[in-house]
Amino acid sequence: MKKLLITTIGLCAISTFNVNAGQDHSDRCDINLNGELNFADNTLTITTRADEQVKITNSYVVYLDGEKLSLSNEETKYVKDYYDSIQQSIPQVMTVASEGMKLANYAVTEVLRGFLGADSRVALQLETKLNGLYSQLQEHVYQNPESLTFDTATLERDLGLGADFEEEVDLIVSEAMENAMGEFLVQMGRSMMNGEGSMESFEERMNKMGDEIESKVESQTKGIEKEAEKLCEMLTIVDDSENKVQQIKGLENVDLVAKGKNA
Repeated sequence: MKKLLITTIGLCAISTFNVNAGQDHSDRCDINLNGELNFADNTLTITTRADEQVKITNSYVVYLDGEKLSLSNEETKYVKDYYDSIQQSIPQVMTVASEGMKLANYAVTEVLRGFLGADSRVALQLETKLNGLYSQLQEHVYQNPESLTFDTATLERDLGLGADFEEEVDLIVSEAMENAMGEFLVQMGRSMMNGEGSMESFEERMNKMGDEIESKVESQTKGIEKEAEKLCEMLTIVDDSENKVQQIKGLENVDLVAKGKNA
């Protein structure tokens, strides 16, 4: 059961982690994120690994370290495609994160509360942490009703969605499972002392419930996989657009999205 819960919540972790932290663990979508991205007030700002700042306005004007670049019509189209593809990807990030959180919370409800009861303190604590994380992400992205907001530096600093995010979630889940095991053993001990159960009956109950939950989770996983694949396709378009932007003089170091390359 511990493996099932970690795997399920891991889907949630990877969903957000793919875009914010730069590592995608899917064999079908090998995409990394380099540098920092800030999308706010309809302006896209990228800090490259060469520590250059590239700013693109919603009218597709480009500034490199504060200096406006002179672009041809073709180059402006490259910039437009790049800007638009990033802007369109942000809501999909939220969709994937939302589906991941739903699946993780489903596992919390079905697994922990199934074993420990509806009033399980451990289940409530874990559910609260997951809901809180998603709420913070949602508040960040939709803080401005006139424009989406997506700042990778803020997400890493304030929400902990950095390079160690997956490990942090694993730690949260591991601690929850340790606490849950303690809670479970206490309940089992009380039941056995009252003559209401045995180790064999508890083991049978665990196996049966594990099979049922695994079947339910597998069916729900299809939804998040579909949305994750859609996000991967959108990021592939971003990468293709970025390759054209790199042809513009001064923007050679713009390499935010790297498909099939190590960050």
